Amino acid sequence: MLLDDLIKENIDLNKKIIVAYSGGADSTALLHVLSDINNDCTIDLQAIHINHNLSKKSLDWVNHCNKTCSKLNIELIVKSIEVASDGGGLESSARQERYKIFKNILNNDDQLLLAHHSDDVAETIFMRMLRGTGIDGLEGPKRKRNIGNGILIRPFLSISKKEILLYLTKNKINYAEDDSNSNSKFDRNFLRNEIFPLLEKRWKSFPNRINNMSSIIKERNDDYFELINNKYNELIDSEIEIKKLKKIPNSVVRDILRFSIKKSNLSLPNTKIMNEIIKTFLKSSPGPKSIVSWSRSDREELAGQITFKNGFLIISKDNRRNDES
Repeated sequence: MLLDDLIKENIDLNKKIIVAYSGGADSTALLHVLSDINNDCTIDLQAIHINHNLSKKSLDWVNHCNKTCSKLNIELIVKSIEVASDGGGLESSARQERYKIFKNILNNDDQLLLAHHSDDVAETIFMRMLRGTGIDGLEGPKRKRNIGNGILIRPFLSISKKEILLYLTKNKINYAEDDSNSNSKFDRNFLRNEIFPLLEKRWKSFPNRINNMSSIIKERNDDYFELINNKYNELIDSEIEIKKLKKIPNSVVRDILRFSIKKSNLSLPNTKIMNEIIKTFLKSSPGPKSIVSWSRSDREELAGQITFKNGFLIISKDNRRNDES
């Protein structure tokens, strides 16, 4: 499928489009494809560049992005941030600050486009596995999700890095190289630079295999949800009576909790947190002060918490953690 077809299939050309533009290969390809579409049918198109001030070349990248957008006649928003590690690592902190800005600039129905591709999906799934994700984490990043007042869209998830580079080479398009991508002290770079090349040598098209697995898991999860929902519909809610849960096998209780949390549009707890929920509320005697809270390290979705009141588990947002992000 052509890149412009992928974009047209996933976005609404009648609504405002903002491209998260780093100047690197992936976002450069996305920006140029949208520019071509804009030349054919006028769209409301902007780009945003976040200067993290983590590299000596940061200002060079800002200048590169300004020149590219000026040449393409696309308005560029530049935001400068200072990133300090909060204990979750520099990558995580940078991402949190970046997404705060994204949320603040989006108005109702604005579309924020990110250039994540199939190789990124494989990396994300591996990162989640290493952090102890549950079955839902193996679905990989969502193609579309809400963010602030707008919607985040990843139109390139089904194509590879090689396809993006081929497009750039074929069209003689220049892009900036982020020197930090070669620094394997960062977890994702370590996977990309050290581990994945080894796996690719042994198993060709390795990222595609991971993506296929992810698609199968998502399909099975959706089917399984229908089965669980049909049988335990009254329990899949933000308020669940503990007495009824205790009559059900633990393996099914976990799924009821997962689907209830999912229904509340909250991030899903990992296996460790889920075990803590079971221990706190089903294997002990919970009280008014009993609470288990969680959030995703990448802040991709809202943080959640479970509390106890009048014999019911109460699933809700953890406003304290969400305000921090």
